[in-house]
Amino acid sequence: MKVILVNLIFGLITLLFANDSSGFIKKLNGEVNILRDSKVITAKIGDKIFEKDTIKTNQKSSVGIIFKDNTLISLGSNTEFDIEEYFFEPAQKKQSFISQIKKGTMTCLTGLMSKLNPDAMKIKAKGATIGIRGTHFSVSVD
Repeated sequence: MKVILVNLIFGLITLLFANDSSGFIKKLNGEVNILRDSKVITAKIGDKIFEKDTIKTNQKSSVGIIFKDNTLISLGSNTEFDIEEYFFEPAQKKQSFISQIKKGTMTCLTGLMSKLNPDAMKIKAKGATIGIRGTHFSVSVD
């Protein structure tokens, strides 16, 4: 029964994330920009997020992102966050989430990826790399 439920959830998530997106914006306060292919896009709730995107929040702004594997990332004011690599293909046993917080604050609640492959998720910050093993944590970078 668990296997059927997990497969159903993966199927629904796949439909939600068509076009190879990595995730989508669930919550948004203030002004948030997505830098994609040398373009600046003003973010809106429901916008898809892709590998290689940079998310920038302005003063008094925040954003909540849900990724394909149900990882939840929240970014606070004046934050810059790069999604360097993201793919989640559990059927092929291929998972990777490599990102970098350049400045600002971030809170993360990990999803399925860190449970299926504990070495697949890494968040870089100035002078450090965090290997995620399935947890809830916060990071602040000056």
